[in-house]
Amino acid sequence: MHSRRKWLLAGLGTAVVVLALVGGVFLFSGERGESVQGYAKVPTGEVVQVTGVLEVGDHLVHLVGLVGPREEPDCRLVGGAVVQCTVISAAKLAEIVAGKSLRCDIYRFGKDDRNWGVCRATDVRGDKLEDTVNGQLLLAGWALPNKQQGAGFQALGDRARDAQVGMWAGPFAVHRVLTGSLFGNPEINDANTVEIEETRIRLLGIDAPDLDQQCKLNGLPYACGLQAYLQLITIVTGKGRILCVVTQAAGDDRGWGKCGIPNEQRPSEFRAGVPSFNELMVRSGWALADRARSTDYVAAEDEARAAKRGLWAGEFIRPAEWRNGKR
Repeated sequence: MHSRRKWLLAGLGTAVVVLALVGGVFLFSGERGESVQGYAKVPTGEVVQVTGVLEVGDHLVHLVGLVGPREEPDCRLVGGAVVQCTVISAAKLAEIVAGKSLRCDIYRFGKDDRNWGVCRATDVRGDKLEDTVNGQLLLAGWALPNKQQGAGFQALGDRARDAQVGMWAGPFAVHRVLTGSLFGNPEINDANTVEIEETRIRLLGIDAPDLDQQCKLNGLPYACGLQAYLQLITIVTGKGRILCVVTQAAGDDRGWGKCGIPNEQRPSEFRAGVPSFNELMVRSGWALADRARSTDYVAAEDEARAAKRGLWAGEFIRPAEWRNGKR
């Protein structure tokens, strides 16, 4: 079972933001956005497998400073029991926020289009890091500090590790991102994501519906997210080992890549004259060009729209807006 990460589209620039907290300063590169407030819940469906994600009011919020374990049954706890860490992490987060209204201060990191939040219950006063939802999940041992976003949460992660609580009660596997040219047999996570060598790769320059997205055709709803997923599977199936050239932006825990068929003589290069999987997804109409990151596939989107392929055959909400709660 694989994590289907949820993200929004923005493409904002960066600035330095300092949060003054008891016990130190949490310094990270990001841009301060709006604060959101409302009753909180852990999303159901695919996004429940992503560590540290909340719905607060109408907003999807990723808890800043956290990273999660892999989504497989990957934690071997004391006594040898193997458990699915991300599901337990989501359950622990649900317990922390149950019945509470939260206020989340939102930040953005470069072109990372997700809403990152520092959240606390609206009735909590003071600025102790351990009083935030972020801190509570770390102290419970069901999330790890995200060092890319700053060192402010590291101490809480160290306390959980020393206490051997949560995931620290036994060995576990963390998400990793390898950059450069990756060559191997892929797994397809969703219409936006493939995985090679245990690195999830978000297809650069495109944006496809997530698995749960619904669209309309002839006025009737249909599962366009599943159809887009099937399209990527169809494109990749039978290609054998594929090549992805992967990069990563500062403050963004995802790997972004262009994927396609490698040159037989030089596997670190793409086969000449063969479109990338990124381009084929947009040309099929089951993904849009992500102009915030690349203009490489704008012409392919124009072609798909004119031919009314895929999503363009009916009505749809742009995937980024769907993730942000628009229905």
